[in-house]
Amino acid sequence: MSDKQGVDFIEYLDKYRTVRHCRYNDYVNILNLINENYHFNDINDKNFTGVTAKKDSRDNYYHTHSPSLWNATTTQKDKISIDTLYTIWQKNHETDISFNLLPTAMPPVVEPDKIYNVVIDAKINTVQDLINIVEKNEYYANTSYNIDLKSLHCIKEDLINLNNMIGMENLKKSILDQLLYFIQELHVGKQVSEFKHTVLCGLPGTGKTEIAKILGVMYSKIGVLKSNIFKKVTRNDLIAGYLGQTAIKTKKVIQESLGGVLFIDEAYSLASPEQSDIYSKECLDTICEALSDHKDNLMVIIAGYEEELEETFFKTNRGLESRFIWRFKMDPYNSLEMMKIFKKKVLEHEWNFEKEDDIKEKWFADKKEIFKHFGRDMELLFTYTKISHSRRIYGKDKECRKKISLDDMNEGYETFLKNRKKKTDNQFIHTLFI
Repeated sequence: MSDKQGVDFIEYLDKYRTVRHCRYNDYVNILNLINENYHFNDINDKNFTGVTAKKDSRDNYYHTHSPSLWNATTTQKDKISIDTLYTIWQKNHETDISFNLLPTAMPPVVEPDKIYNVVIDAKINTVQDLINIVEKNEYYANTSYNIDLKSLHCIKEDLINLNNMIGMENLKKSILDQLLYFIQELHVGKQVSEFKHTVLCGLPGTGKTEIAKILGVMYSKIGVLKSNIFKKVTRNDLIAGYLGQTAIKTKKVIQESLGGVLFIDEAYSLASPEQSDIYSKECLDTICEALSDHKDNLMVIIAGYEEELEETFFKTNRGLESRFIWRFKMDPYNSLEMMKIFKKKVLEHEWNFEKEDDIKEKWFADKKEIFKHFGRDMELLFTYTKISHSRRIYGKDKECRKKISLDDMNEGYETFLKNRKKKTDNQFIHTLFI
């Protein structure tokens, strides 16, 4: 090896500490060069140490950038074997030449992720059972489950909202059956799928609209529906005043609902039980046709009184009945459930009670026959109670605000009765002129 090569050797080695783009052959050459110099150069030769070596007062040579025992004196060398010195030198000059740093090297072999199998106890009787499964089992992409855990995690919030709705135990079980049927894709066959259209039978104020929204959101998340479109319509949105215009108007509404849910509230109003209505028939015939044509891409939910739906909606077009295979009944609320609904509304609006223990079930039980519209009446009662509260606390300490008392509720109830009686009287007078 020449002097010039010897002088620059360690500097030549050191520069490879920062190299990150050498080819494989470059690394082979440098390793051979190191091996060759190790065997054929004098370990104490200054030329081998390099021009960056510095001689101290004891005639020892040290590399100015990386002092090491490689430059030891003869006396020191006698105490340390050459192999040991070389090992120390290697540690001081080691660099990472792993192939993952080489752009021209073959890509490392990636082992496929291991697939795990997990069996979850799936004894489901209530919506709460599904929520418990989600809360107890995390979902992992590399794990195979005996149930569709991923979909359940997607609709966890909707399941909680459904479960938190007051009462409706029979309805919740019916929805659970529908969900388990859809989530396993049992409604989908070879080149055909079943109807998803649903009837919600119940009195006003029993939460039909809220239930319909939950169904729409839930099924859009798990892929039963293609989008979270939710379009709520009534008779005025579907029926026009001229023959031929109703079909156009109805088709437009259906087209806007494709991929999601079309919710027809008070569907019994689309037809009359006493007389034939050509406009109503045109509307229902158009809907019936769409129920079949778009059954893969549309979920129609109708709501109303069960008996009136039978006498109007389904009677006008007998083909409708076979297309609404899912029928959910909304049970009336009892006095305890109405009390819970009222308290829930108060808290949701960030109000509170002065003495909550004063608000008892008996108060609602005594007035149950008056609150015929259940949830709607609780909304009205809360509004009138707030108005009474505002009059009572006027001029008082701010700490009294938004804290409802039993007196507020009693005053609000009296206002509720007055407005209800006035509305009933007006309806009676109106019928005298029909």
